[in-house]
Amino acid sequence: MILTILALPILVCFQEPEPISLEPISLEPIQEPIQEPIQEPIQEPIQEPIQEPTSDAEAEALAAWLGDGNPDWNTPTGRFLRELELGMNIDLIAEFTEAAGGVEAFNDLRIRSAQLNFAAPVEGVGRAFVTFDLSDGGNGTDIILREAGALLSDLAGDLVPGQVDLRVGKYLADLGAWNTVFANEFPAPSLDGVRRGFLGGNLVMSGAELHHHIPFNNGSFRWSLGIAGDTESQDVDAFGNGLDEDLGLSPSGRRGVANWTGTLRGAAQFDLGSGMRARVGASGMFAPNEIVFTNLGGGVTERGEVDHSMLGLDVGILFEVPDSDMAHELSVEIWLDDNEYRTGVNTYQSEEARGEWMLYQFTYSPQWSAGALLSRNDVLGLSARDLDASYHSGFVNYSLSEQSTVTMFVTHTNPQQLTQKFFTVGMQLTMDLGASRNNAIPRWN
Repeated sequence: MILTILALPILVCFQEPEPISLEPISLEPIQEPIQEPIQEPIQEPIQEPIQEPTSDAEAEALAAWLGDGNPDWNTPTGRFLRELELGMNIDLIAEFTEAAGGVEAFNDLRIRSAQLNFAAPVEGVGRAFVTFDLSDGGNGTDIILREAGALLSDLAGDLVPGQVDLRVGKYLADLGAWNTVFANEFPAPSLDGVRRGFLGGNLVMSGAELHHHIPFNNGSFRWSLGIAGDTESQDVDAFGNGLDEDLGLSPSGRRGVANWTGTLRGAAQFDLGSGMRARVGASGMFAPNEIVFTNLGGGVTERGEVDHSMLGLDVGILFEVPDSDMAHELSVEIWLDDNEYRTGVNTYQSEEARGEWMLYQFTYSPQWSAGALLSRNDVLGLSARDLDASYHSGFVNYSLSEQSTVTMFVTHTNPQQLTQKFFTVGMQLTMDLGASRNNAIPRWN
């Protein structure tokens, strides 16, 4: 019995094991119930609900950010950025005429001018300005630099009565009462024929111009003195904007110290009471060696130097009807032009010419105004034969808003006697986007 019990473990050790059958394992994932992890509650500080800022709150924040009292902007750079003036003026004009090849004979709707205006104060100095223009002068759109410079303000301080300023850079010369305004700022659809005939449009100078404004009882007096080594004639109503198309030079030509141009102007203004004001002024320009270019054809251009001087007298009357929005404004200018003209190859002869023009504008309301422009001038080289030119226009203006005006007009152009005269009818739309250009010298203080 004992032997039998001892033999059992030995027999178990020497017994062959039974074969194990392996079942194929499925590759499909075993779906097990997903249990959310048990998290202990986290104690967080109690916060006020976040409110989205309203438009009014954003406007108030922006106003506070740009405010004068904000210390972040109380620096020269901050004030420059805060007071930066950016704007654009669009001048669309549609004009149709019975004649071809005239000054205004475009017979089309065109973007006469698209001005980009920039201006900003310069700490402790004054203000800087620049005006670019994408202008269609009849031969495609040109990018023209109209003006670029700085106005240095109150240079004399309390040393002299009044205020002394200095304009430097490229600017519209202070010559007469209207030369510092562009065509899109002029009440009539185009500048007067005298300025375009004698100066080729706006006279633009690169140099320096000193101004002194002296107030007195019931009025003021202002004088200016300018000198430049470079001048241009700019006219958006002339093909090529009045600039020379062959050499990229203006009709007056690029200059140097030896070809300087000087201007002088004085004007007095009087307050006559009862809404009546009057202005009288005198201007002069002197260019002893003005450079002119004559296109002889075939790619040949002749360069010459001529003596050119102008004297002008201007008078203005403004009557603002008391207790109403109505106003009457009358401007008259008379110019004497002493210039030399080409009579042959490198041969020039001196001649005197006279021109006069008048502008009347009646303002009926803040929306409506109407007026007329009359201008006549002797044609250089033909004044002895009394072959004068004229340009007249009548216009009605309607202000769609403070920054947009529609003008309907009719004009009559006489390039000179014994040549074809023609009428033009059209419509003009001017729009200011952003800040308006304010570099024009005000006619009324």
